[in-house]
Amino acid sequence: MVRLTTLFRALFLILFLLQSVTQARQTPRVEGPTVAAAPPAASAPGAAEAARRREAFDIVWRTVKENHYDPKFGGVDWDAVRSEFEPKVAAAHTDRELHTLLQQMLNRLGRSHFNIIPPEAIPSTGDEDDSDAEGGEDRVPGAEEPRRKGNPRATEQLTYGIGIDLRVVNGVALVTRVEPGSPAARAGLHTGHVLRSINGQSLSDILRVLKLVAVYEPSARNQIPAEIIVGYVNGPPGTSVRLTYLDGRNRARRAVVPREHLKGELVPLFQTLPAQFVEFESARLRGGVAYVRFNLFAAPVLEKFCAALRSMQDAPGLVLDLRGNRGGLLGLVYGLGGLLEPRPVSFGVMRTRAGWYDIGITPQKNNYRGQLVVLIDAETQSAAEMLAAGLQASGRAVVIGERSAGATLPSAAKELPTGAIFQYAFADFVGGDGSVIEGVGVQPSLTVKLTRRQLLAGRDPQLEAALSVIESKGGTPVTVSAIDPPPPPDIVIRKAEGSEAQPTEAANVREAPSAPASIAPEVEPILERYAEATGLGRAGGARPLSRVSKGRIEGAYAGMRLSGAVEVLEKAPDKFVALIKVDGLGVIRRGFTGEYGYMQIPMFGLRRLEGAELSDLRIEASWPWAEDLRRLFPSMRLKGEDEVGGAVAHVVEATTAAGARTTLYFDAQTGLLVRRDRTYFEDFREVDGLKLPFKVRDDFSTITYTEVKHNVPLEDTRFIEEKDCFTR
Repeated sequence: MVRLTTLFRALFLILFLLQSVTQARQTPRVEGPTVAAAPPAASAPGAAEAARRREAFDIVWRTVKENHYDPKFGGVDWDAVRSEFEPKVAAAHTDRELHTLLQQMLNRLGRSHFNIIPPEAIPSTGDEDDSDAEGGEDRVPGAEEPRRKGNPRATEQLTYGIGIDLRVVNGVALVTRVEPGSPAARAGLHTGHVLRSINGQSLSDILRVLKLVAVYEPSARNQIPAEIIVGYVNGPPGTSVRLTYLDGRNRARRAVVPREHLKGELVPLFQTLPAQFVEFESARLRGGVAYVRFNLFAAPVLEKFCAALRSMQDAPGLVLDLRGNRGGLLGLVYGLGGLLEPRPVSFGVMRTRAGWYDIGITPQKNNYRGQLVVLIDAETQSAAEMLAAGLQASGRAVVIGERSAGATLPSAAKELPTGAIFQYAFADFVGGDGSVIEGVGVQPSLTVKLTRRQLLAGRDPQLEAALSVIESKGGTPVTVSAIDPPPPPDIVIRKAEGSEAQPTEAANVREAPSAPASIAPEVEPILERYAEATGLGRAGGARPLSRVSKGRIEGAYAGMRLSGAVEVLEKAPDKFVALIKVDGLGVIRRGFTGEYGYMQIPMFGLRRLEGAELSDLRIEASWPWAEDLRRLFPSMRLKGEDEVGGAVAHVVEATTAAGARTTLYFDAQTGLLVRRDRTYFEDFREVDGLKLPFKVRDDFSTITYTEVKHNVPLEDTRFIEEKDCFTR
């Protein structure tokens, strides 16, 4: 059986590192350093409710304790924080009180991406079933997972509004964008107008409350415009919002504006995460310059972005508008980066307790080569900051606007027993030029601020500056030689000090100096015993020409869990493809066609494998590799004995003709191959006279096979990459 666990590990590193997805909350949370739970209004909480809240508290505290990227928590005594909040949680009488306390506890860390999203803020997608979603750390996401029940009101507040964007400038709420043809446009609202009240509540009071929240919850300061829009302006369909505002002559105006369905779509983000409202637009500007704007890094954006690039491939320049973009799935940083970068480049590294992992961008087919300008502002967050910073550091793009939010910690999410979603950061991020963005932000190449005067005149000075930059360069296409590569990070991938976790998959095959092609005499009996144990040594036994294996894979990393259906196709002599289907993502492929090896992941793109990764894949594709060890490893020597699964195993160092070295472990009693490097083979069963492992695991994940068939007809086309956004 093949080792898919290396592919699954990559999924955690490039897909499940989630960026900021916190929704604007319906009820702002105000708290100071000494605020405790509200006094009880009735009898003490029931035993079951108290136990559920205690479990939620334990999950949140323990997850941070075990997975925070900094073992010292930035100087915060996390054990003391538990002692402080434990009695407050015990006294909580409602889940709302608990969620407030949990957010207060997380705020002590003073970092972004530590959030409690209460059930009332989770939108309904309209496809939930009636089963109760069970929360908790041990719940495994996957195809059988029941969908949580969302809040229809939260859905309405995301999808029904009046079509405006806001920014807080000099302490006032300025209208910075009015959607053409929207209810706001029909009501006479214009960019540069100043909102004074919403449904009778003054903006000064609203801003005062939201800014007070931001004092104790740092990430909230970047959410204030979204809080105003979602929490106050938007609302149920068929209703209106009452506004007072100052027009261009500072005259007080009133308007009753009907709420209508906004342009965009509500889409599931990924498994545990709540659905999000995604907006996307593309257009041609003066001189044929391409313009693309989207508000979230979500899966549907990628296909729309690809289509926009294809239709505007001849554009002399592209303006990528990331103003107000809240981030989303980190996988899109890889994918979008590959569509914009002309050469391989590092956008930075993620630092976790387990190691440092490179955000390496692979150029994709037909990527855009025209001039590139990225627009950012103070509301640009998370994955959007990573993309802007990476394109800036590599020299690919000019970044224009205002300093970004400085909230770039990769994070994950899990559902709590109360139905709330707990988002937590487990990695730090260092840019490709060595810069730290968390708490600092991305500094634009050219700073251009919005002013009310310009907005009232119908101007967008940041967009105008972007067009001027592109026009000044004449739309000259970018070539690979035109960009000097940035210095690589000091450390790209390594095992963290004191960590038990293993480095990335390339470490499973160690390059070694060429060795004489010989098998030590003491290894021969081990190989003969192995052939007999597997059934290959039986006289007259015919080897199969192909194999199809099906099952499931489950894994965990940094408190995250992921699962998917597995199908592995193998065909003699050297074709192989592993397919993993993950709900909300699609099919991940890792294959060898007989000529080249590749990894293809939705949102990430296509990457041809090289070096140690390719050497490892060639071994797996030399089918059946485990049944033909002498051919694959012409050099073998016995290193000694070790214990595997409580049994003695012979340890054999095996080297390919190309010098790739691996370590094999043969059970001394059964003769079976039970381990290769950090991959373990278990639960052997007989299929067509051959003994095969039905369980394969490593430090990150486990594959359990349920069906294995031999000599299944397989066309060669089954082993090549799929046609998608990146390969068309």
